[in-house]
Amino acid sequence: MVNLKNLVRASLMATVAAGAFGGAAVAQLDQTLNVARQNTTEGAQTQRRIDQLDDQRTDIELEYRALLEQIESQRLFVEQQEVFIRSQESEMGSLEDQIERVDGIQTDLAPMMREMVENLENFVSLDLPFRLEGENGRLARIEGLYELIDDPSVSPAERYRVILNAYDIEASYGRSLNAYDETVLEDGVPVNVKVLQIGRVAMIRQYDDGRMTIRHNNSSDWESLPGSYEANVTRAIRIAEEVTTPSVFLVPLPGPQVAQ
Repeated sequence: MVNLKNLVRASLMATVAAGAFGGAAVAQLDQTLNVARQNTTEGAQTQRRIDQLDDQRTDIELEYRALLEQIESQRLFVEQQEVFIRSQESEMGSLEDQIERVDGIQTDLAPMMREMVENLENFVSLDLPFRLEGENGRLARIEGLYELIDDPSVSPAERYRVILNAYDIEASYGRSLNAYDETVLEDGVPVNVKVLQIGRVAMIRQYDDGRMTIRHNNSSDWESLPGSYEANVTRAIRIAEEVTTPSVFLVPLPGPQVAQ
């Protein structure tokens, strides 16, 4: 009987103890869950802050790289500008040297151009006397060249160009057939004639009365030309005046001279 009571008392005490122990465990479990929930919330907040910091770090890194690219671009631009400036300085130095040489060339060019005009004048005086007179004659052209080379308002380049053009005109006379009207003096009387210029080989004058005279490049006198050449001379004049098509004509030209 005693033992049963003791057993019942022990069971009751164990139940009470278990209840007390269970209540404490539940409270501890709730506290643990609350702590876990709080840690989870704090962890999420921490992760968000980490993500924000990572995004900020990424933006800063991108800005940094962009700044590096801008710095590199500016560095290349500065280097290019330095190369350009050095090139301009070199070109300026070259231009200064050229200007100094031009001043020297101009000093030497003036007497050279005068000599060219004098040589041309001597050449014309020794050449056949065709197209000498008149406003556009060879003598007037040479006189104009002398005025040109003494004109300070004309640049040296322009003077030189005009002189070379005069040389070209004289050179063209030697490979052309020309005909023109001219007034000549015979015994002090002006006479109108038609002149046929055959290069620098010969000149033929055709008078209104049918007479003809010829002068070769190796003679200084005019010689009478037989009337048998009249048809050929007339044909040559028409060819020179571009009235008819070119064809063969005969004139008594001098033969080749034997070299001495």
